[in-house]
Amino acid sequence: MSVWEINFKESKEVWDAFVSTSQQRSIFVYSKFLDSLNADYDLVTCCEKGKVVAGAVLIYSDAGELIDRPYPFTQYQGVLLADSASQSAHSQITHEFKVVEYFISQLTEHYTKCCLCQSWRLNDLRPFLWHNYHDPEKGQFKLDLRYTGILDLKKYDNFDAYLSSVRLCRRQEFKKSSQILKLEFSRDEAILDTLHAMTFERQSIERNNQDSVLVRSICKHAIAGEYGKMSVALLDEMPVSAVLFLYDDRTAYYLFGANDPAYRNTGAGSFLLLHMIKDAFEQGMEEIDFVGVNSPSRGDYKVSLNAELKNYLITSFACS
Repeated sequence: MSVWEINFKESKEVWDAFVSTSQQRSIFVYSKFLDSLNADYDLVTCCEKGKVVAGAVLIYSDAGELIDRPYPFTQYQGVLLADSASQSAHSQITHEFKVVEYFISQLTEHYTKCCLCQSWRLNDLRPFLWHNYHDPEKGQFKLDLRYTGILDLKKYDNFDAYLSSVRLCRRQEFKKSSQILKLEFSRDEAILDTLHAMTFERQSIERNNQDSVLVRSICKHAIAGEYGKMSVALLDEMPVSAVLFLYDDRTAYYLFGANDPAYRNTGAGSFLLLHMIKDAFEQGMEEIDFVGVNSPSRGDYKVSLNAELKNYLITSFACS
């Protein structure tokens, strides 16, 4: 008899309580954020002696099938583990390995496919690498390496100390833009959606109607639920840039940044982003997550703001 029990339909209350204590927690796995996606999902937990020791969220597409790639505009919806820092290092590694090994074996038996975007804080990926190691015909996980950027705010005494350490061109942009732009916080998700569409069009990226619905829903829920803030840069009272940050207890997430291409030379994007970083300092946040450093055109920009690279993996499984 197994020492672990699986619940494929965990309650939101139990789930959120577990998430709040996990080192792999993020805003993207709390039920309040998941509900903003307007998609069906399963909250799956693994319990040991009545305590949740592991969990994952599985999201369904509009067609009623589990998604086989990360859900748009989301991150870190992978395996979460209970905090076991009180154990010795070797005991913690061994226990967590066995828990994850069992947990993903149950997931792959219950679901024909799944996609888990792992937190960069999930260190031991061996259970995914070794799944069905001796029986590959039963299906194995595909691992896709990605990167995000983390700005550790604890390294700086205050925003001014931080600002003095970023790349010179960013400081120059901030100084110049601060002379011509005005910042305001807004609750109007239409501003972000409109500017987001302009940004995609400039980059020749197709943006469908579902993207628009999702951007608006995420923004609206985050602001109403008080786990998000949208700042807007105004030039002569006209919105030329918008940024949406999401928050949990320790991290501020730079989820959306959008600009009117006609006013890119104003430095509005840097103006807003640096102001939001300043706001994170003032809120007592521990870190900024730039939510991906996987684009050649955007990667260096985020690094120029002192983001440290952290790798994470997208692990996907499909029965053969």
